Amino acid sequence: MPCDPQPQLDPFVVTSQGFGPLTREECRSQRFSQPSRGLRIPSTCPDTLLTRCRAIELVSRADAVLWGPTAAELLGLPIPHRLQDAPIHVLVPEGLPRPRRTGVVARQADIVAQEVITLSGLQVTSPARTFTDLAQHVSLPDLVAIGDGAMRYQGLSVPELQRVLDRRLRYPGKVRARQAIPLLDPRSESPQESRLRVHIVQDGLPIPEPNLVITDSFGQFLARGDLGYRRWRIVIEYDGAFHDLPERRRADATRRTLLREHGWYVVEVVSEDLRYPHRAIGKVRRALQIKGAI
Repeated sequence: MPCDPQPQLDPFVVTSQGFGPLTREECRSQRFSQPSRGLRIPSTCPDTLLTRCRAIELVSRADAVLWGPTAAELLGLPIPHRLQDAPIHVLVPEGLPRPRRTGVVARQADIVAQEVITLSGLQVTSPARTFTDLAQHVSLPDLVAIGDGAMRYQGLSVPELQRVLDRRLRYPGKVRARQAIPLLDPRSESPQESRLRVHIVQDGLPIPEPNLVITDSFGQFLARGDLGYRRWRIVIEYDGAFHDLPERRRADATRRTLLREHGWYVVEVVSEDLRYPHRAIGKVRRALQIKGAI
């Protein structure tokens, strides 16, 4: 009796004959998922975006490129939740047929070699191109968070962004991309801090400094604030879910008491405030008024 073939370790394409020692009928086994027509992913493969992209690559053109939300997730950029776990986004050069299959969103667009990188063996739009592509799909605060992340963790530079924008004459989102560039700051360490900074600026308030290092009158380190205004001794602290831990709350309270003792006004912003940005802006505005800044 023939041995039952071992599950494949990688995604594969099923032909009319099946795949290798597996018959077409055996390829329908529950040992394999079917992300799209003619594709199989063994249950032994990790269920990740990278795995799904590798499967789609098997049936894509050689000049196809992963772009948009898919590229952003592969690059580790902080896209909004609504764009996560989306279908695979594939880009083909203008004038060429787009792939039509389940689980794939394809479009035609101009693309040059300088705007494509190889990531884990896949062709992906560069951080600069990904930023400009996403501009039409996200708000300005979200776009700045994406750009800050790309600058801090992917080495993206403003000149790179400018080159991509200058080359692409007209496309949806170009105006928003241009608006975002002056607001980018690689010092930002979290997407929510980036979004908060943009909301503050959009309301006409002074631009706060990210990750403000605070010292006492002798130059000794006191703390590092998420955002702040050194001139007016205002520090803005964003408390995400991590800050709900009891030990973190105690550490935050101790640090903020120390800052207040040294004459700093501490603005505490929580995640609920960013759902309704006017709340966060109101807190910052009051601090600036109290300190005589506005």
